[in-house]
Amino acid sequence: MDLRILRYFLAVADEGNITRAAERLHVSQPALSTQLAALEDELGQKLFERGARGIALTEKGSALKRRADDLVELAERIEAEIKSAQPSDLAGTISIGAGETPAFRFVARAANGLCRDNPKLHFSVTSGNGEDILERLRAGTLDLGVLIGPGRYEGLDYLTLPHVHRWGLAVRSDSPLAAKKRLSPGDVRSARLICSRQAMVKEFLAGWFGCPFGKLDVAANYNLIYNAAVFVESGLGAAICIDGMIPQEFAGGVVFRPFTPVLTSDVYLAWRKNAPLSPAVAALVEAVRRGS
Repeated sequence: MDLRILRYFLAVADEGNITRAAERLHVSQPALSTQLAALEDELGQKLFERGARGIALTEKGSALKRRADDLVELAERIEAEIKSAQPSDLAGTISIGAGETPAFRFVARAANGLCRDNPKLHFSVTSGNGEDILERLRAGTLDLGVLIGPGRYEGLDYLTLPHVHRWGLAVRSDSPLAAKKRLSPGDVRSARLICSRQAMVKEFLAGWFGCPFGKLDVAANYNLIYNAAVFVESGLGAAICIDGMIPQEFAGGVVFRPFTPVLTSDVYLAWRKNAPLSPAVAALVEAVRRGS
């Protein structure tokens, strides 16, 4: 597939209208329609549903859009790096995926230091859970990932950041659990829970609970903590999470209570093993290493 055609496809997907997409791309509408038809023929799949109100992506079209967004972004980053004005310049965009953790400050401080001396250097940050970040790291659409334990994944190199998270429950301040300073496995097994959707986290926690995860009363799963905190605030249940994650706006209404025995996870900066780092990415890793 030609990157130019993928850009055409993405423009139509974003606009939902061939005429507007053609104007945005500065091509004629018939030429754009011909290119889309050729792409569908090449893939042997219908990518768009055409209707009176415009066009919408089919299921296969949505799948292609997810991959095409990553491919075009990667191509643009490579082009920017190669076009840097001087061989010694740090230029282009470093893409970073990060879980919700204060440990990201180590990366942010290092990035700020590099930008002072390299004004052509830019950063793109994507928030997500460990599984989301891992998938994009392995696909090569992220340069670096900030991952929170419980474990490490094959195929990656790591730099451990000087921050350790404790696990516990986010509970409503008027819950009986909030009256306790620490929560035992028995406390958690008897609660209605909201938990991360990540399979690796569930396996890690099951050992601490002392029972299979499927035996717990799980009311909801979450990806990032904000909406989980809204569920807690509403009274749906208590959210299994790490410390320092509850947004300030929930202060007073939602509180964190750590587990006992203590359960912790480290935080890592990660990148693909045996994949050469660009000068800019390598410089950022080294700056994080020095600053942490």
